[in-house]
Amino acid sequence: MRTVLIGSDFMYDKNGDLKPIEINTNLGWIYVTLEGTETSLDLTELSNFISNNTFTKVVYIGNLEPLSNKLTELSTILGFEFKNMISSPNSITVPYVEDNDTTLIIRSAYDTTALVDDTYCANKINFMNLIKNSSFGSQFAYLNETNEIVNNITTIPDNGIHPNFILKAVGAAYDKNIYPKLFKVSTNEELNIVLQNVNNEYFLMEFHLDLNNLYQNQIQVFRGLNLLFPPNLESISLGGYTSLTGAVLDTDVEYNAETFEIVNTYKNRYLNNEYLFAAPKLLDTDTVEMADGSFKTALDLQVGDLLKTIDIPNPNNIDLTLDTADFGITYEDFVNNTVYSTNEVTAKEKVSVIVEYVKLVFTDTTYWEDTISSNYLIVRNNNVKFVSLGSLGSDESIQIGDSVILINTENETLTTVLKEVSTIVRTNTIFSGWAISVERQHLFLTQTMDNTSFVAIEHNIGASCSERKASCSQSDCAKGEACTKQTFSTFPCYANSAPCKCVNFANCVPPVAPKS
Repeated sequence: MRTVLIGSDFMYDKNGDLKPIEINTNLGWIYVTLEGTETSLDLTELSNFISNNTFTKVVYIGNLEPLSNKLTELSTILGFEFKNMISSPNSITVPYVEDNDTTLIIRSAYDTTALVDDTYCANKINFMNLIKNSSFGSQFAYLNETNEIVNNITTIPDNGIHPNFILKAVGAAYDKNIYPKLFKVSTNEELNIVLQNVNNEYFLMEFHLDLNNLYQNQIQVFRGLNLLFPPNLESISLGGYTSLTGAVLDTDVEYNAETFEIVNTYKNRYLNNEYLFAAPKLLDTDTVEMADGSFKTALDLQVGDLLKTIDIPNPNNIDLTLDTADFGITYEDFVNNTVYSTNEVTAKEKVSVIVEYVKLVFTDTTYWEDTISSNYLIVRNNNVKFVSLGSLGSDESIQIGDSVILINTENETLTTVLKEVSTIVRTNTIFSGWAISVERQHLFLTQTMDNTSFVAIEHNIGASCSERKASCSQSDCAKGEACTKQTFSTFPCYANSAPCKCVNFANCVPPVAPKS
C-alpha cells in the first residue's frame, strides 16, 4: 500500500479556530518546538494500522530522521521488516518500490507524478480553492489563467494594529529576502491598492491572528502530520508540533502610508522563522567583561563597545573560522601562551525564540547553561579544542569527562580553571534576550550561576563556508568567507533555501537560521 505523509500548517484566526494555511510534502523537521522532538511524533494510530492490515514490511522514502528513528523502534516492537530509503531534499522523483498487500510504503519525499504533491502542495492556490467553501477556508485573491484577478475577499479582518493580509508565493520557490509581505488595510480602496501586488507568482490571503492564543506574546503555528492512504485518502495522525515566530508582538507597528506594507523591521514578529542559534546570545542580566576589566549587562551593551577577549596560540595554523577548531596544543601551552586582547561588538538584536538548552553540571556541583548550537573551549586528553553542545555522542560535541576552560575575571593576569563535566541535561525553553555579534572569533560570556566571577570562551562563527559552501543557494564562497545576508537575522550557508552572499568573516553577523 502506498501512502503519503502530509504536513499541514495551521494558525489561529480571531475566533480562536485553527485554520489551515498550506500543506506540504517533502517537509523539513523543525527541531526547536514547544513539544520537543521526542513527544511530537505519536505512532499509536500507525501501529494499530500496521497490525490490523498485517503488513510484514514497511518502507520509508524521505529524509525525516525523527520519523525513520521511530519507525525503526516500532519495527522491533511489532516485528516487521523496515527499510529506510533516504531521498535528497531537492529530489522531485522517488525510487521505485514494488507495491503489494503486505508492504506499507510511507513517502514524505516530493513526487511530481503524485496528485497531492503536484496539484495541492506545489500550488497553494489549488489548495485554497479546494477548501474555500468549507468552514476552515480562508479569504484570498489570485490571478487566474486569463490574467484576471479572482477576489474571494468579502470582509476586511480587524486585527487591530497588526497586519490583516499577507502576500504569499503560489509555489515553493520564491525570494525569501522579500516575501512574504504583510499589509494592514481598513477600507476596500486600500485593499484595491494592495491587490495590485497580486500576479502569477504571488497571491493575497487574510492574515489569521488571535491575540488570545499567543504563547508568551508570540504567534503560534501548528504543523499537523498525517498519513493519507487509499482508496479514499483517509488519514492517520502521526502527531505534530508547535513553532513560534521568533519575536514578541508589541504595540509599536509601522506601515508604509502609500503601500500599506509593514515596515521591514517589524516583519519577523509575524512570520514563522525556524531559528537555530549559532552565535553568542545573552539574557538581559548576563554580564560581559569589557576591555578595561569592567562589566556590562547585555541590556547595556552597545554596538562599538570593546570587550576583553584572548589570543589563543596557534602553532599549527589551523583554520580559526571552524566552529570546532582543534588547536592541537596542551592545556599547559594554552595557559602559558594565551594573552588578553580586545574584541568589538558589531551587532545586537533582541530575540525571543524556542531553543534547546544544554545544562552542563560540573563535578563541583556548579553548572553552565547555553543553547545547543553553542561551541565552547574544552580540554580532552590534554588537548585544547572547541566542541559543540549539540550532536551528543560525536567527537565534535561535549562529553562527560570533558573539562570546560573558564577564566577567573577577578585576576588581572590570565588565570584559568577547569570544570569537569559530570552530567549533561537538555531541555526545550524560550530564550528571550539578545543575539550578539563580535568582530573576531571568540567572545567571553558570563552566566548566572553560583559563582559569577568566571567567564567561558565561546566561538562566534557558527558555520564555516569553506566546509559548507556546497549548501549555499546563490553563492560560491571562498575559504574564509561566510554566506550571509547583510541584515542581522542571517541565513548562513547551511540554510539551503535562503538567498545568501559571500562576505568576510570579519563582517559576519551571528547566524540565526532556519534548520532544514
